[in-house]
Amino acid sequence: MTERQDRSKISRRTVLKRAGAATAALALPYIVPEGIGRAKAQSSPGTIRMMGGPTVALEDWAQFEKDTGLKMEFVPFNVDDVGALYNEILINGAGERFDLINTLAGVQKPLVQQGQVAQLDTSKLQNYAGIADSVKRSPVLYTGDDKDWCVPLYYNADSFGYFPEKLGLPRPPEALTWDLLLNSEETLGKAALDGDMIALMIGGMYLKSRGLADIADPGNMTADEVALATDWLIERKKAGQFRTLWKTYDEQVANFVNGEVLVQRCWEPAVKAVQAQGLDVEYATCSDFHVNWMHSTFIPVQAAERNNLDEIYRALDWFLGGSYAAELAVLRGYTGSRMDLGLEHARSEGWPDEKIEAIEANIVKVETKFSNPNFWIGGAPDDLAAHDREMARFRNA
Repeated sequence: MTERQDRSKISRRTVLKRAGAATAALALPYIVPEGIGRAKAQSSPGTIRMMGGPTVALEDWAQFEKDTGLKMEFVPFNVDDVGALYNEILINGAGERFDLINTLAGVQKPLVQQGQVAQLDTSKLQNYAGIADSVKRSPVLYTGDDKDWCVPLYYNADSFGYFPEKLGLPRPPEALTWDLLLNSEETLGKAALDGDMIALMIGGMYLKSRGLADIADPGNMTADEVALATDWLIERKKAGQFRTLWKTYDEQVANFVNGEVLVQRCWEPAVKAVQAQGLDVEYATCSDFHVNWMHSTFIPVQAAERNNLDEIYRALDWFLGGSYAAELAVLRGYTGSRMDLGLEHARSEGWPDEKIEAIEANIVKVETKFSNPNFWIGGAPDDLAAHDREMARFRNA
């Protein structure tokens, strides 16, 4: 899923401390950090500065520059590491440096309450009206106040990657179950899992789907619920199920390439990356559940007060257009919020048949996966501190 790339100024060793500080900050009235006045923020006319997960970025921004007449300065950030992200926004004043900020959808809700997010003027977004209401009002995007605060960038239903031939298993769309990753003698010691709190949420999903624990919402567990999920995952860890817990996208790819794992909870782009290297890896379709998620992008309140706001909206509308949707479908396997425009763009631009077929297959794939009774994850559970504590307990067990 989304996006784990460490930045030099934020190390993994400081995440828990900063997560606690950021969580505490979310409970307080917003105060502009000393020395960072909104009036001092400077725009860069003709250039859009964006912070987001690595898989948000394209291989190059030539089409963006051609279509919008703007330059893109994209800074990758580990947006799945919620504590570090809140720290960057609340403590380090990211809104003073960026015009657009991308997060895992759901993470933005406390930031809206803190006054960190500018309400959208959707009349300035030509492509917004055509987004399905089910997407615009998804549980991880909608704040319940009948206002629009961020745009849905893309979404997917996640599962895991596996070696079908080595394991003697069928290929998609024939369905597997999460037992292969979490509870299988066949893959004991040959499985890899997220090294962040999403692992706990997946554990909760597994327990709930099998009636093993009374968990209301695995994506937003209470302290008692997340403790149950962690207890079960620790049992599996002590049984030797997991060879490693990964932290970054690059580690996901390396785990497949070096042959250390046969099945791995990962993002679909990691599977695409190793397929491009000639490895026989597939991304599972599951019969029990998938992990639904979405990425969103918002305008920070500081940027809304700068004099390049019209350019910011022009850039934001481009992300909702056909070019970006088509590129992401081929490059990452993700579904943009306007795949109708993506397919139209690919056809009108005369893209090769194999790319058009990939876009069409992607649309069908996501529709199939979202037909399951799946679980949404929003990245920022209400009891973030409890999840942080339990993740540390799982990691150290």
